[in-house]
Amino acid sequence: MRLPIDASKLTVLAIGEPRPVFDFGTENPKIGLDGKPVVKVPVLLLGTGERTDPTATITVSGDVAQVKSGVALRCQNLTVSTWTMRDNNGRERTGVTLRADRLDAEAKPAR
Repeated sequence: MRLPIDASKLTVLAIGEPRPVFDFGTENPKIGLDGKPVVKVPVLLLGTGERTDPTATITVSGDVAQVKSGVALRCQNLTVSTWTMRDNNGRERTGVTLRADRLDAEAKPAR
């Protein structure tokens, strides 16, 4: 399941450098449908209304050269997806993943 997120009311702040995603069980970098490497960017989500601002990672493929720690980001087509898989011991694992079509550095400074 993939659900869209309205990120217009959020401030998304990069809190680390982009890291490559690898195909499961290999050391091969994962490539997106656009033919570009897939990366995960650690972020802080401000403006969620929570008492403590949550941290997460956003998965994106494409150019993320402008994404540096401390930079406010604009997310294009941010979605949340659910996933299920079995680990090596046969136990079922589930989770959610945040994905964006594109991440751009904001012109305004982070708050």
